[in-house]
Amino acid sequence: MFSDETVSCVDQAEVTEFESGLPTGGLLKQMVWRTANCCLLGGLLAWPLERDWVRLEKLTMPLDNLGWEFDGARIAHLSDLHCGTLVREKHIHRYVEMINSLDVDFVVITGDFITTASRRYARAVSRALGDLRPNTAVVACLGNHDYGLWHPKGIGMVEGMADFLCDKLADAGVIVLRNESKAFFRGEAVLQFIGVEDYWSPQYNPQTAFELVDTDSPTIALSHNPDTAPLLASQNAGWILSGHTHGKATPQTRFWDAVYPTRFKQFVGGRHSLGANRHLYINRGISNAWRVRSEHRPEVTLFTLRSVARTNRQKRRPDHNQADRLSLI
Repeated sequence: MFSDETVSCVDQAEVTEFESGLPTGGLLKQMVWRTANCCLLGGLLAWPLERDWVRLEKLTMPLDNLGWEFDGARIAHLSDLHCGTLVREKHIHRYVEMINSLDVDFVVITGDFITTASRRYARAVSRALGDLRPNTAVVACLGNHDYGLWHPKGIGMVEGMADFLCDKLADAGVIVLRNESKAFFRGEAVLQFIGVEDYWSPQYNPQTAFELVDTDSPTIALSHNPDTAPLLASQNAGWILSGHTHGKATPQTRFWDAVYPTRFKQFVGGRHSLGANRHLYINRGISNAWRVRSEHRPEVTLFTLRSVARTNRQKRRPDHNQADRLSLI
């Protein structure tokens, strides 16, 4: 249903610079950081030297069959926190405070909560996220690093880490969907979320995730790896929200194909149209990894839900106010 050509369209979003209170490094520190990012593990350095603003992307999320009760609801999207020795709880908590100031209905988190073999950071990230205060719920899926995975062949797997992390997140009020779905209701309106285990994990099973989904109701899929998007879209997900890439394209070489296998190399960051009114959005993440260029700034995405039918009616309706303004020029 979805070919490589179908999934190549990238749409633009409104970008806002948001004061986050993150520490700003001096010129020397910035030079050291940039050099280290270029040299160490392809940029997997997370020293807190970001600017004092983050990238707040604002998008409309049109959904088929969205009830009016959810029209206008807002979702904040986080990804790739990578809590560990280099990204501490305090750093993540600043983003929690930022999101709380946005007054959203849902917070969704698309994996890579941790980058560590130590359970102390699973506790730390859960404590930070426990202070999120959306009006309805925090919903999430896991990423490859949440299992310890560095490669789809199982390199780095830490036995029991994902289960321990999910237990701590649940204690903090985060709903982690592991090949599961969750429906939310407002009056007669329903909004469904599905979440899959990470694409690189042996537990990944999208068929199970969709078993209880109502195909006539709007569905948002959470999947850390954007390579899963075409399949999830074919299963009735109107939007797929992902992370994983940090907004950086994978070099097209044999070495990188072996180290960091990627099927859809055009899935780097931002919004992609998948056809048939299906969309993918790739969040660039909030940890400091891969931050060599300004376009790789840490990101929080803010979606406003809209009914496709209502949006189409508004497009067909003439804008009399606009006509009045033009007549005065």
